[in-house]
Amino acid sequence: MISRVLVAFICIVAVFFASQPTMHNQYYFSENVESSSSERSRFHINQVVSHSVSLFRLHRAFNRYGIETTYEQYNDESIKLQPRIVALTFDDGPGANTERILDILEYYNVIATFCVVGNRIHRYENTLIRTFEAGHEIVGHSWNHARFTAISRANVREQLIRTNNEIYRVIGIVPTMHRPPYGLMNNAVAEVSKELDMAILSWSVDPRDWEYDATPEDIYNHIMEHIFDGSILLFHDIHDVTVYAIEKIVPSLLEQGFIFMSSSELLSHSEYSIEGGRVFRYAIPR
Repeated sequence: MISRVLVAFICIVAVFFASQPTMHNQYYFSENVESSSSERSRFHINQVVSHSVSLFRLHRAFNRYGIETTYEQYNDESIKLQPRIVALTFDDGPGANTERILDILEYYNVIATFCVVGNRIHRYENTLIRTFEAGHEIVGHSWNHARFTAISRANVREQLIRTNNEIYRVIGIVPTMHRPPYGLMNNAVAEVSKELDMAILSWSVDPRDWEYDATPEDIYNHIMEHIFDGSILLFHDIHDVTVYAIEKIVPSLLEQGFIFMSSSELLSHSEYSIEGGRVFRYAIPR
């Protein structure tokens, strides 16, 4: 009787140790018990061991399920806390190449922000309408691509208002953000923007697709080397080379897990609210 109780105790201890990671005590204890017992005792021991092994497997199954569940929940939290979000922005359009850019974005179901020049809109009204109806964001990029730091405060104001009016005429919305040509800003530009309740959209990564000797490979490599979470990418949809670069950049970033958002949506993830006169170069996560 005592020996049976002792054997049962040993088996229970075996189950406990065998359930610990990187251990093989299940086999070690069962072999030693069998080698030191009589045939009659072995029969009963085998039953105990069999039940112990079943409990061991059940125990491991619950442990494994718990670990997987915890891991999945942790991954979900990581995605929520650290999303790989970026914004594509296109300057100087609309133009003939804008349609080709829109085709690529539509194919990959990607949203972008188009910074349009006011005096080009009347020639490409249908393109602007298509851009807006596809869900892309439209913001102003001056009336005639003037250098805001080289003109008067009154002219800066006129450039912004005139461009907004033209955008409103075609698609019925008034942008709450604008991008100054060349990214040039001073106190006057900031003050006028604040008066008009317009935020200033800058950028964080410039692949210089506007240079005369730029190649799709150069543009692609620059983006891949400098992109970061929350970055605003600068392109120009009036250049052929940009179209070829975007054809490669968009699917590559999607494969890497990046999520494309409009600039406004991207900046809504920032710790700073979108306000008139405030300059945004990237999103600072909350």
